[in-house]
Amino acid sequence: MNLKTLHKALGALALLAVGLAQAAGPLYTTDKPGKPTPLRWNTSKPVPIYTDLGVYAYDVDGVAPFITNERAREMVAFAVKQWSDVKTSTWKGYVAGDFTKVPSIGANVDATNVDKVYGQYNGGGMHVIYDTDGSILENYFGLPKDAVLGIAFPEIAEDSDGDGYEDTIVEATALMNGYAVNINDPTGRQFTGIMTHEFGHALNLSHAQVNGQLAFFSIPGYFDLYPGVPGCVAPLHHPGYGGTDMPIKHVETMFPFIDPGAEIGYEMSTVDMPDDIAAVSNLYPTATYRSSTGSIAGTLKLKDGRTPYSGVNIIARNVNNPLGDAVSAMTGDQTQGKVGPDGRFQINNLKPGQQYVVYMEEIVAGGYPTTPRALVSEAEYWNSGESSSPSADRACTSTPIMAGAGTTAKADLVFNGYDNGVDYYPVVDANLIKLSKNGSKASGVFFATAFSWDIKKGIEVFPPEIIATNGGMDKSGDVFLINTDVDGNGISSAALWEKGKITNLGSLNKDKCGGSSFAGPMSSYGFALSDDGKTAVGLGYVDSDGDGSCESGFLPEVLPVIWTERGGLRKLDASGHDFANEGWLRAQALSGDGSVVLGETNYGKAVAWVEEGKRVDLWAMYGGTSAYSANRDGSKVPMDSVKKIKRVIDGQVYDDWISNGAIVWNGKAGAKSAITKLPVMRWCVDMPIPAFIDWSGNLNDPCASGADAVRAEYGVIPMQLNDLSDDGKVIVGRAGSWLYGSFEGVMYLDGLGWIKLSDFFRKQGVAEAYRYGLQNPISVNAAGDEMIGGLMGVNQTWYVDMKNVFVCDNHRDEKVSFPETFVKKIKGGARMGRCAHQ
Repeated sequence: MNLKTLHKALGALALLAVGLAQAAGPLYTTDKPGKPTPLRWNTSKPVPIYTDLGVYAYDVDGVAPFITNERAREMVAFAVKQWSDVKTSTWKGYVAGDFTKVPSIGANVDATNVDKVYGQYNGGGMHVIYDTDGSILENYFGLPKDAVLGIAFPEIAEDSDGDGYEDTIVEATALMNGYAVNINDPTGRQFTGIMTHEFGHALNLSHAQVNGQLAFFSIPGYFDLYPGVPGCVAPLHHPGYGGTDMPIKHVETMFPFIDPGAEIGYEMSTVDMPDDIAAVSNLYPTATYRSSTGSIAGTLKLKDGRTPYSGVNIIARNVNNPLGDAVSAMTGDQTQGKVGPDGRFQINNLKPGQQYVVYMEEIVAGGYPTTPRALVSEAEYWNSGESSSPSADRACTSTPIMAGAGTTAKADLVFNGYDNGVDYYPVVDANLIKLSKNGSKASGVFFATAFSWDIKKGIEVFPPEIIATNGGMDKSGDVFLINTDVDGNGISSAALWEKGKITNLGSLNKDKCGGSSFAGPMSSYGFALSDDGKTAVGLGYVDSDGDGSCESGFLPEVLPVIWTERGGLRKLDASGHDFANEGWLRAQALSGDGSVVLGETNYGKAVAWVEEGKRVDLWAMYGGTSAYSANRDGSKVPMDSVKKIKRVIDGQVYDDWISNGAIVWNGKAGAKSAITKLPVMRWCVDMPIPAFIDWSGNLNDPCASGADAVRAEYGVIPMQLNDLSDDGKVIVGRAGSWLYGSFEGVMYLDGLGWIKLSDFFRKQGVAEAYRYGLQNPISVNAAGDEMIGGLMGVNQTWYVDMKNVFVCDNHRDEKVSFPETFVKKIKGGARMGRCAHQ
């Protein structure tokens, strides 16, 4: 018998994490080219289950048994029975004995002998390990014992049909973390849900999302989740957080999170939800399963109506019982990316004669073998008039589908989006950093990997010796600022990359020492490049105290640098900088013509240099922070500002700083320049502060005290202004604060003021941006009509072409150029966007 061990790395394993700390698709599929199929057990006879020999969990003293071996075996038998009793499934299992029945194991398993189980063929069946103290999790798998409750997976498979690809599971393992058993659960009743869930993985079931996200993650006013399309149905929430609670009896067993110290742990131990029943029956169907139940199948495609899109959750809910009768499937879950983009889905186990609505949603959290993807349009229901038109195919319009025994209804879904006007689409699951001023090209970063993107040619990944930095590039997008180890001494330095040619920019220390980074030591680091590619700025390391390190003590060892094609690398003026109290000083941006350089300290204080002159202290002069960009000639430098206030705490008076609004500095005039104050954005007026749960478990709404009170306490909304057009009339950035966890992508248009990108896209009918907008616009081209950006904390970048936008003038849609004609039209009385989306 030819056997194959399935798990290669931890990323392939199925974990159940502590929560509060097609139905489930397959966990593993064959590797047969073009035809992956789920691995399955041979169900011609019941699968034997063997259990560990030791105590499952000890009491807090570490001596007295808390969950005995006998009770643990009862829990195992209960969980196995849940899957075995599914009437439409042929999979059956039974507890055949403990490890004394398995000669190759024959002992209690702990961290010292766990290799008797993993990676070994032990005669077949399922082997259940009691990790009494969590030491196997920590020492063998490298996982925290207080964060992972169990691990299970099919471990060994064989090729049953002789085609060279293993397709039949012959052995599985399940590790149950006894350390995590709740001390208030003396019988392990609430912990049994972990066993049932993990045994589902051993059957080759993946995770699923139907109702679990509502019970675990939905919080009123902070993170509302819905049993349907947002805005079309009322939200449901985590039990106990107010609003309308999600009944825990309807949470599916294969949801990837659980609370083993609450009653939901028991509710999830029973296989009684249609989604879990569908999951096991899809893999192990009885002869009458498909002929006695209904199905809905379709394909999810992008707005072009051609390109399939995988990784999105599709749910069918019974109109008359939306929580108790719902089944899910992820697009592409049967192929898991092995055949390329796959938008197909099939939802089975629907009750004949019942009507179901079908809709799409994102996976909220948890590990899935099919990579979850973000929605690239608005969430919507399927309807009989399904199309890509946001005005004709409204998100809330649904057509119920009547399920028929033995029949499969068709329900293809197409993302909404117009094919003219603003073009908004995802580029890559990584970060584009800088858009070329000529437009349609960008530099990108994926951890330390550097790449470029061209709207016509796509993505080019640079060679592995090229280290990504801050994405600096010239105007045409042909010259890139990178780091590389030119001399092979283990320390990289700033360099230019142009069509395979490397130009080393040098360092201040002759490449003898470097500052630490995720990509190794660097003697210099580049941040920005001028339009012509002949001037670069960044930082350089020096060993001021002679101790062999470039990052020690309070001496100035991290300095701002400038490089020019003629003059090489040199320091910028650092006189007046207090390195002891302000830390490092770097140069991080410059005007297109290279005349104005911007920088900051590690306390966010903004500085500048004009024509390589004396350091200009923008913080001291204007309270300037976060100076990240300048226009072509340096006459406009946008940045945020702060002001000092006095706070009294416990009778003591303290200095504090609060946001004071965005400003624009004229770098051409240097230190003598006056600033222009931009309009401020106010908390609770321009942007709500989400309600949150405080440490006492109470719902807190900061805006309840009023916008003026919030402004007095915290200032106006902070701004991070990332880029602007060459004429400075278009500025993009984000507004918001980590303090509140609330951000909005914003755009300043000279003559109109601030526009939230979520409003702009919504009124333009850009359905692709309805849910998220663009929280963090990063860069614009010279004309201000192309933009790249993404979402906070998400490795995905969007490109937006705004050359043609719409206004609603005299109740008629009019396509106009952006930004000048657009601004002129709005100032003349037209409304922003398409008439159908006002």
